[in-house]
Amino acid sequence: MSQKPRKLQRVSKACDFCNRRSIKCGRSEDPLGRCQNCADFDVPCTFDRPAKRRGVKAGTRASMRDTPLVGTPAPENVLPVPPAAQATGRMSNSSASRSSYYTESAHRPSFTGDPWSTFNAGGVATEGYDDDGALRNSWNAFAIASDRQIRNLVQVYFEIVYPIFPLFHKQSFIERVHNQEHLRNPGLFASTMAVCALVSGRARDGALFTNRWHRDELAEPPSEAFYAAAKDSIPRDLAAARGINYMRACAILAIASIQNGQIKNMQKYSGMYHTLTSMEGLHDEKLWPKNLSAIETEERRRLFWSIYTLDIYSTIVWGGVIRYREAHSLVRYPSEVDDEFITPHGYGLPPISPESGVSPDDVTVVSRQPVAWLRGWNFTTDLYRILEYVVDGNRRRFSSANGTSQVWSLFTPASMSEPAVMERVLSMYAALPSQFKETPPTTGDMAKDLFGFQSANIQATLQLLRMVLLSAEELGVDRKCDVAGELLSVFSKVPVEYLNAISSPLLHHLGGIGYILGSVMEGSLSEASYQRVRTLL
Repeated sequence: MSQKPRKLQRVSKACDFCNRRSIKCGRSEDPLGRCQNCADFDVPCTFDRPAKRRGVKAGTRASMRDTPLVGTPAPENVLPVPPAAQATGRMSNSSASRSSYYTESAHRPSFTGDPWSTFNAGGVATEGYDDDGALRNSWNAFAIASDRQIRNLVQVYFEIVYPIFPLFHKQSFIERVHNQEHLRNPGLFASTMAVCALVSGRARDGALFTNRWHRDELAEPPSEAFYAAAKDSIPRDLAAARGINYMRACAILAIASIQNGQIKNMQKYSGMYHTLTSMEGLHDEKLWPKNLSAIETEERRRLFWSIYTLDIYSTIVWGGVIRYREAHSLVRYPSEVDDEFITPHGYGLPPISPESGVSPDDVTVVSRQPVAWLRGWNFTTDLYRILEYVVDGNRRRFSSANGTSQVWSLFTPASMSEPAVMERVLSMYAALPSQFKETPPTTGDMAKDLFGFQSANIQATLQLLRMVLLSAEELGVDRKCDVAGELLSVFSKVPVEYLNAISSPLLHHLGGIGYILGSVMEGSLSEASYQRVRTLL
């Protein structure tokens, strides 16, 4: 019989920070005696977690049986005290945690002000958690240590995310980050961390298209760390999350969740965003604060319509309900003025070309600009407003299945066909300036590439509109193949750099083509039709 192997001695205890992250706790030459990881993230290197034996502690089951579950309810957030603790008048932290098995606090992860604790535990600290201040301080230390990376990611945001989601005024946001204002403003901190999470995720997935940045340089800290920082920076009590920055943070986290393929989290943060906008009255400009600057006004308009389009998009792709209707919204479109001409004091005036022969007194702010890229952005919003009604029409086809009587027909005319709707839409498209009908290759000059982004996004949205319209009609195999071929032809003409930058959301646009062709495969096909579908797929 072989000899039983000798039990090896356990390795030395890891610090709290490394233990929660499940990483090796390596020594370093830090003058404060911290391990290498704690020194890198500039956090305290502590060994405060209690040493616990395995198994159930003696007497635990008995004390749990003695704790009443019914009768007079305990005050909110007050832990029930076992008889043994009542007799001695004191209770250990571990006993309190065990005896509170039917309260919310029993499900709270054990945190010590370490930002990585929530990141690794996957939990959310409950409202009123005592160490929220320590958690904020730890994430601030993380942000200080990552300051250079944060600045870089903010710059990249304006190259690959801003053209589709222009949620920040460029000059003022960059200045605030460079001045480290996000370390003093909790709301700005949350939205800045959310920006970094989104940009880092897109850079990881190949969205960079200029030589100024390399993916490896933007890989650390990872997107997940910034995501956790943003998540932990949003107050647990949403009533305390006031101002545009928390709305913006939730909106960006929803977009980042799409990038990471976490659709439930996308729904979660979209819901939080819509809760905050309802409390803030973002849907009606009359409810906005009266002392907003021009920058703040434009940022609110851009935020509202950006997430309106995201709401319609997510409803089409993943189902659900449209939370905000355009008919219920009293928010203007963003002014078609470049950021450099929007200041805290108002709208600046671009210089008039001498060749124009126009007097300065005869023009408005908008008319002085040849064509602003926001013209194309606003047109895309028009397309999503049309999509809202197309989605309604498609849903009404199945409304009789829920057993309710049809009342919408009293107020709404019969739905229009795909050719009729597209004819009107294409006439609107034809009225656009030529810059939005061409998609030249990227140049690295954002003044030019912004127009290319709008053109690419307009084409993608036009095809999405067409797919949704066609989903309500019965089409033959050849017609579906024709449509899929036309859609693929449109996307093939868009430079790949724009497609990569738009990133994951565009994959779901392309998924609609697969849906059209997939439905063809369910029926009987001739050899020629089968080969055509296979080639397109």
